[in-house]
Amino acid sequence: MYLLVSIFFGLIPLIQFFIKGWYFFGLSSIGLIVSYFILKKRGAKPFITEGALLLISQLFMNIIGLSNIPIFLYISLAAVLIFVASRDEKIVDDLKDYIKETGHSKENWDFEVCFFGMGQIKNIDQLTNLSTAAFGFSDKGIAFNTKLRSGYYTRFIDYNEIDDFGMFKLQKKQELYYPKIRDMFIWPSNMSTMHKPYINTYGLYLLVGDESLTFYESPSIILKISAHLEEARR
Repeated sequence: MYLLVSIFFGLIPLIQFFIKGWYFFGLSSIGLIVSYFILKKRGAKPFITEGALLLISQLFMNIIGLSNIPIFLYISLAAVLIFVASRDEKIVDDLKDYIKETGHSKENWDFEVCFFGMGQIKNIDQLTNLSTAAFGFSDKGIAFNTKLRSGYYTRFIDYNEIDDFGMFKLQKKQELYYPKIRDMFIWPSNMSTMHKPYINTYGLYLLVGDESLTFYESPSIILKISAHLEEARR
């Protein structure tokens, strides 16, 4: 079903047969955003299919003269973003395959893409050393995979192996930000935190034997995982 959805949205450039100009930009943008939320967490294959069809169908429209270079660049950028999304989905797909290989059903798992670090994180600057990871959790245990310098690291951990876990808070003092003229034309990257004297962020740590495993993502995801661990521990 989701493969058919990806094919449908991958043919968006063909609507230039009927709609041109800004109407096409608006309609196609809405369609691509909708497709992302429909296909999110459905695996890498639907995203790859959609991205490839976007490029092929847009190239076809350019060849027959019913499109132009700006739209070609716009569709190409959209396809690149979709391929980036498929990379995260591929990490989750690999973790699902690993869970199946361990003899567990992959159907009753929740998955999130987050960041992983080996050892304790003591300040915000250390977050730049974390690697992208897929994190899965169910009533059987947790599993995660990530790519380290030494290669791929994949692991399943039974809840009985976890000695302790909890959320941690990192805080960093921030210098006062004075508005600049360029801010009228270029949106500041730190707009959401520029007015705060301190930057706060949260993560999750797991103690397994003599190892400390750190996971970092948005507070809502960290709270979701932490709540599940609390429930599984009862």
